[in-house]
Amino acid sequence: MNKPMIGLPLCRWQLTDRDIGWFHLVGEKYISAVTGFGAFPLMIPAFGDDLDMDTVLDSVSGIMFGGSLSNVHPSTYGDDHPGLGLADKPRDATVLRLMRACIERGIPFLGICRGVQELNVLYGGTLHREVHNVPGRLDHREVKDVPDDVAYGPIHDVNLSEGGVLHTLLGERQIKVNSLHGQGIDRLGEGLQVEAVCEDGQIEAVSVIGAKAFAVGVQWHPEYRYWEKTDYNALLGAFHQAAREYQVKKLEKSRAVEVA
Repeated sequence: MNKPMIGLPLCRWQLTDRDIGWFHLVGEKYISAVTGFGAFPLMIPAFGDDLDMDTVLDSVSGIMFGGSLSNVHPSTYGDDHPGLGLADKPRDATVLRLMRACIERGIPFLGICRGVQELNVLYGGTLHREVHNVPGRLDHREVKDVPDDVAYGPIHDVNLSEGGVLHTLLGERQIKVNSLHGQGIDRLGEGLQVEAVCEDGQIEAVSVIGAKAFAVGVQWHPEYRYWEKTDYNALLGAFHQAAREYQVKKLEKSRAVEVA
C-alpha cells in the first residue's frame, strides 16, 4: 500500500516587489510532521475559489492546516476592521473551502495555530485580534530574540475538557504547551466543542461535534520537535492513524467499485 498523502495548504506571500515575486510556502516543520510519521506531503496552493477541490480531496487521506506568520482576515468573520499585521486572503479562501469539504467527506484533519482560528471562523466564530490586550489574558505572543527551543518551549498550562477528544487521547486533564500567537478564539463557533482552555481562560483547542473523522484544532505547535514531548507526539500520531484508516477505507471502496 502506498504512503498516505497528507495535504499541506500553502501560504501566498509577496517576497519581492516584482510581479513574479509571489511565492506559495509552508514551514519545513510541518513537512517533517508528515514525513516523520511515514506519510507523504502534498502541497496545496492558495488558489482560493480556483482550487480543483476534487483533485485534492481524491488524492489525500488527511490535511494538516499549519500555522503562519499571517493572520486570518477580519472580513472572514464579518468584521470590517482592516486587520493587523500580515494578511493572506488567498489562504483564507482556500482553507475555508478545504475544511468544509473535509468535514463533509469525513477526511481527517488537524488545525495548528492559524488552523484552529480558521476552524473557528468556519463555524461562525470570531477572533481576538490581540489576545494580550484582552483584560486578564496572558501575552501569548512569541518571545523574541531567544533560541528556538526557548521560543517553542512549553510556557503555560492548558486544562483539557473532561471526556473530550484530547483528554481521551492523552489521558491527562492538564498539559503544558508552547505559545506563539497574537490572535485567538473569541466567540466560539457553533458546532465546535472546547477541548482545552489556558489558565487565563483563552480557548486553546476545539473539535468538531459529531465529526465523521478526526477533526481537531489546537492553538499551540505540536509539530515542533514532537518526538521530544509525549503529548505532542500522541496528538500527531492520532491524526496520522486516522489518515491511515481513511486511506484503507478509500482503497476498499475503490476495489469494490472495480469488482462491481
